[in-house]
Parts: sequence; structure tokens; C-alpha cells
Amino acid sequence: MNELEKAQKAAEAAQKALADAEAKEAERQAEIAAKRAEREREYSAKFLSGWRERAGKVVDHNDRVSHDYDPKTMAFLEPVIELVARSHRRRAVLDAASQAERVLDVPSNQSTIPESRFYSVDVISHLQQIVSKEAARRGNEVVAELEAEREAFLNGS
Repeated sequence: MNELEKAQKAAEAAQKALADAEAKEAERQAEIAAKRAEREREYSAKFLSGWRERAGKVVDHNDRVSHDYDPKTMAFLEPVIELVARSHRRRAVLDAASQAERVLDVPSNQSTIPESRFYSVDVISHLQQIVSKEAARRGNEVVAELEAEREAFLNGS
């Protein structure tokens, strides 16, 4: 057996070993994909069963959107930002629930997920409410001072 024949035999053996390794890797990747698909179905079923609670939690209706004047820096914009963020968080949960229904092949006529809608927030109106409320509070301080002055004068003080 000459050098060429030895090299051909070695190449054939290496080719067979490579083919075996590729086949094993393909099997492993197929198993991983099957496990991921099953886990996605489990997650989607779990998510779909509790999406309403999650949507409620990210909005958390117990949080109060303040219309109060905040005399500190620009932090008075935080309530407006939170108001808009609630809409974005709810939309994210609804989109994920819709995705879960698609994964589980839920027919659209059996869907329990409302259509995701964009809710416009009138920032200027919100800021006007803050300004008006604080202006009224400040105005009422003057009213109280004037009434006290009047009462003091009427009482002869």
C-alpha cells in the first residue's frame, strides 16, 4: 500500500467520522428545537391563562396619577410619563398574549385578547390641569388672607 492509498483510506475514515459527527449534531439540534417548541407551548399556555392579571398588574390602578403641583425641578412630568408608560406596558402584555394564542393555534374567532389600541395622551391638557390646580390653590391663599383682613377689620382688631 503506497502513500496515496494510505491517505485515501485516512480521508475516507475521516469523512465517515465527520458524517457521523454531523448526524449526531443534527439529532442533538432537532432534540433542542423540539424541547424549545414544547417549552414555548407550555409558556404560552401559562401566559395565556393569566394575561388579564398581568395586564392589571402593569397598569396597577392603585397608583395615583397626580395632578398636584410639584414645586421641585421637572419631576412634575413624572405623572404624565407614567400615564403613557401604562399604555405601553398594557400593549406589551396584550401583544404577548396574542403571540401566545398564535403559538397555541387559537382561532381568531375564539380569541379572548382585545385588540391592542393606542391611547393618545394630551400632555398639554394634563399640564394645564396641573397649572390650573396650583393657580387656584395660590388664588385661594389670597382669598383667605383677604377674608382674614376683612374679619379683623370688622372685629376692630
